[in-house]
Amino acid sequence: MSARVKDLQAQGIAILDLTAGEPDFSPPKCAEEAAIKAIHEGRGRYTAAAGTMELRKAVATQIERELGMVYDPKQIVITNGAKIGIAQALMVLVESGDNVLIPTPCWTSYPEMVKLAEGEPRLVECDSDLLPRVADLEAARDERTAALLLNSPCNPTGMVFPKALLREIGEWAVANGVRVISDEIYSTLTYGDAKHVSPLHAAPELQKTSVWIGGMSKAYAMTGWRMGFLAAPLDIAKAISKVQSQLSGSPNSISMLASLAAIEHADADRDAMCNAFERRCKIVVSALSKMPGVDCPNPSGAFYAFAGVKSFLGKTCSETGRTVHSGDDLVELLLEADHVATVAGSAFAAPDALRISFATSEKVLQESMKRIAARLAKLS
Repeated sequence: MSARVKDLQAQGIAILDLTAGEPDFSPPKCAEEAAIKAIHEGRGRYTAAAGTMELRKAVATQIERELGMVYDPKQIVITNGAKIGIAQALMVLVESGDNVLIPTPCWTSYPEMVKLAEGEPRLVECDSDLLPRVADLEAARDERTAALLLNSPCNPTGMVFPKALLREIGEWAVANGVRVISDEIYSTLTYGDAKHVSPLHAAPELQKTSVWIGGMSKAYAMTGWRMGFLAAPLDIAKAISKVQSQLSGSPNSISMLASLAAIEHADADRDAMCNAFERRCKIVVSALSKMPGVDCPNPSGAFYAFAGVKSFLGKTCSETGRTVHSGDDLVELLLEADHVATVAGSAFAAPDALRISFATSEKVLQESMKRIAARLAKLS
C-alpha cells in the first residue's frame, strides 16, 4: 500500500496517507548532533558484535528505571533494528518443527520470521476486545510449542495489555516451558490511564527464559537509524550475539552513538511526541465512534486504530456501484474513490478490518475521518 501511495502521488494525486508505521517527527536534536560529531571524529568503525558496552549499559539502566527489570549489560544485545532482534531470537530459540504461538491481529512479519527460523507459526485469534486469552493459547499449545510472541502496545490494534492478563499469560508460559519473545517497541507510547507493563516484569520468572525487545524507532522517531535492543538470559544473549556476528556483524556505530545521546538526554522530546500522538488518537477515536457499524475497541497505545468493518461486508456503494466483500475491498474503495490510504486487516490476519495510522497531522486525520464516514454512509 505504501508503494501504491507513492505511485499515485508521483502521478500528482493528493493522497491522505494513513498507512505510516513510523512517527512523522524528527529525531531528537541531541541524537543528530551526536551523529554528526561522531562522523567528523571518524568513529564510524566496527564495534563488538553485541554493540558498544557504553550503549548496552545505558539500555540496561533504562530498562531498570522504566520497566523495573534488572539486567547486566552483558545480557543486552544491540541489534540492527528491533525487527532483526526478533528474527535472531527466533533463530536461537526455535528448532525445525517447533511451533510459535502468535495472537492475532498481529504484525505482518511475525509469521514469516517464524518460518525463516524453520518453525510453524500458530495464529491464535484474540477475543472481541482484541486481547489474547490463556484458554485459547493453551488450546493451541502442544509439546513442540517453543515460544509465544507478544506485542504490547500492539501493532496493529493499539491495545495495551493489562498487567493482570500479562501476569496470567506469563505464569502459564512458565508453567508450560514456553518462552516469551516480548516485542515492546511501542512501550513509551501509551495514552489516558493505560500503563505499559512488560510481561517479564508481571511474571518475573520469565526473565530466566525469555527475551525482551525494544529500540529507538518508535519512541525517538529514529526509524531509519535501525537501532534495536534485546535483553535475555546470558546464554541466550551470547547465542544471539553469535548469530548476529555471522549475519551482519556489529550494529551501526554512528547510530549507536546517536542512540546513546537520545537515551541520556531526550526524555522531553519523547514525551512531547507522545502527547501529540495522544491528541491525534482522540481525534480518530471520536470520529470512529460516530460511524455506525464500525467496531473499534479504544486504542490506548502505539499510533494505530484497528477498525472492524464486518457489518459493511456484502454492501454496495451507491455512488460507485462497487460491492465490499472484505476489508481489502473497502481499503481499495477508500483509496480509489476518496484518496484515503489505509492498510487492509488481512495483512495482520484479520481480513474484516483495516488499520488506521495516526502518525500524521491532525489536519489530515480530520479530513480523512470525514471522507471515510461519508463513504461508509453510501454503503447499503
